[in-house]
Amino acid sequence: MRRRRLGATGLTVSAIGIGCARIGGVFDRTDRASHLRLLRHALDLGITFFDTSDLYAHGESERLLGEALRGSRSRAIIATKLGYRIPMQSSFASRAKPLLRPLLMRAGIHRERVPLAIRGTPSQDFSPGYVVQAAERSLKRLGTDYIDLYQLHSPPRPILEEGEFIEPLERLKAAGKIRHWGVSCETIDHALLALRHSGIASVQLLLNVLDPAALAEAIPRAADAGVGVIARQCFAGGLVTRADADTDLDRLIPDKAERDTIARVRRIAEQRGRRLSELALQFAVGAAGVSVALVGVSTEGHLEAAVRDLDAPPLAAAERAAVLEPPDPASSTIGRSI
Repeated sequence: MRRRRLGATGLTVSAIGIGCARIGGVFDRTDRASHLRLLRHALDLGITFFDTSDLYAHGESERLLGEALRGSRSRAIIATKLGYRIPMQSSFASRAKPLLRPLLMRAGIHRERVPLAIRGTPSQDFSPGYVVQAAERSLKRLGTDYIDLYQLHSPPRPILEEGEFIEPLERLKAAGKIRHWGVSCETIDHALLALRHSGIASVQLLLNVLDPAALAEAIPRAADAGVGVIARQCFAGGLVTRADADTDLDRLIPDKAERDTIARVRRIAEQRGRRLSELALQFAVGAAGVSVALVGVSTEGHLEAAVRDLDAPPLAAAERAAVLEPPDPASSTIGRSI
């Protein structure tokens, strides 16, 4: 497993990390034991970076990660996030998961079929008091004395401009409860705002073959400042892996621009004897300034496929340039079998 430095933190991380958004949850079809095996298998494969949030599965993702790493805590880098308050009805559903989950599975009910009024809408809170409170709760769920990287979870522009979160984060750092803090950003503009604050250790940004915009300014700025970059959605929310197995892009991808880009990048991969997923992961991992690229996995098969893609040869300069080259409007690939 390749290793990288996470900015100027002194932490060494694996080139890919596990995004734990799919771990746990009332509507999760995977049982607890399988999740624990998956996380432990990732660690055994040399993956040391695990990114979660108190929002994911209403805290269950943190609990599962903490249990999986019990006895191996020193081998792992735990990154979690704060900033969302769980609505009361969702919090109740999470506590009642052992009773609700079998009923939901038998009924074939998925999250998207549950009315929003029942699920509730999370609100955000980045007040100094809540930052400290959320950290204490995450530490308890994770079963650890410290968090390696504590991140603000998608803070809006006014929060980033005011910077009131810095004092409580630095206080947590001084107390040894967190080692470093960063910001998981919704947009490039938000990342550029976050980088203005001294003390920031990392930014988390979207980066993939469909959306490479962060490469233009945000990632170079972070690298120049010694700030680690965590690349997320390297497979474009699963779109890349689905396109690897399905040639009918018209049916798979409704958006024309995305469809054209996927078709063009898949053609580049095939010309070079690569899988699309392989090219996509190498694109993110090999981007200058990226410290770690997150992969969201829910099965051990997904995990092993990601490690296989990582073990492939890095992209040559010509391959990377071909991916970044603007598409030719005259060479549309819609409907073409590739």
